[in-house]
Amino acid sequence: MRYCEVVPIVALDSVCHAYGHVPLLDEVSLRIEAGERVALIGRNGTGKSTLRQILDGDLAPDSGTVWRQRR
Repeated sequence: MRYCEVVPIVALDSVCHAYGHVPLLDEVSLRIEAGERVALIGRNGTGKSTLRQILDGDLAPDSGTVWRQRR
């Protein structure tokens, strides 16, 4: 039997981001693997677009690690 670890297409580890004194993301960790479907839901101003921009690489987090698979 051959063991093969599944490598995520994107992973966040302890990501934080704030606008001024308003924290939107606080110690967020997640991994998204190929073929997964992800939905972001929440009230306005809670960080959905900020999280998407960080996942896409359009915005750098204030702290934490973002890892993306090479395309």
